[in-house]
Parts: sequence; C-alpha cells; structure tokens
Amino acid sequence: MTSSDRPMTIARRTMLGLMAGAMLLPLLPMEAWAQSLDDARDQGYLGERPDGLLGQVDPGAPTWALSLMERINTERKLKYAELAAANGTSVQAVQVVAGEKIIANLKPGNWYMDANGRWMQK
Repeated sequence: MTSSDRPMTIARRTMLGLMAGAMLLPLLPMEAWAQSLDDARDQGYLGERPDGLLGQVDPGAPTWALSLMERINTERKLKYAELAAANGTSVQAVQVVAGEKIIANLKPGNWYMDANGRWMQK
C-alpha cells in the first residue's frame, strides 16, 4: 500500500463504521431518543388533565409527543388500577387524586385542563 492509498482506506473504514452504526440505531430502545415529558410540557404540546392523564394541548403536536403521551397514559392507567385495588377504591377516585396532585406540582407555564375542559396555563 502506498502512502497515497492510506487516506482512502481510512475514509472507507470511517464510512463503513458510520453506516454500521446507523443501521443499529433502530435497535436502541425508544427511550434513548425520545423527548421527555418535561420537553413536551415546556413546549406546550401536552398538558395534564384532571383525571390524572395527559392530553394534547397543541393540535400540531409532533408525533414524538403524541407517542410519549400514549405510553405514559398507558403506564399511569396500570398504576392507577394497582393503587385502586390495593386501597379498595375505584380507579376513577385514584385518578382524581392523582390529577389534583400532578396539576398542583406543575411548573409555571405548563398547561392543565380545568374542570370545564378548558386548557389553562399555570
């Protein structure tokens, strides 16, 4: 190999390494690249509802925010059902208490739904 071939070999190796890495990206867990709930709230895409679930505030919210909302709502519903069973109460009662606590702890500027179904900014 001549010295003029060396830069081409290094460039090829680098390119092959980048291509291999790019092919592995879809195998990473979604959490590795998903935006956070704080990001979605801070950008006004999602807000908290009085039933302890997330809602879509911005009709133009990006797909990542909507996917995040669906995943978190699924997790919350499971947790609420566990808490209701453990405490001998209804899921609805647990959701109301959770909603009150979550809304009370929101940062200024975040959105929440009031009892009349209107989105309000804290």
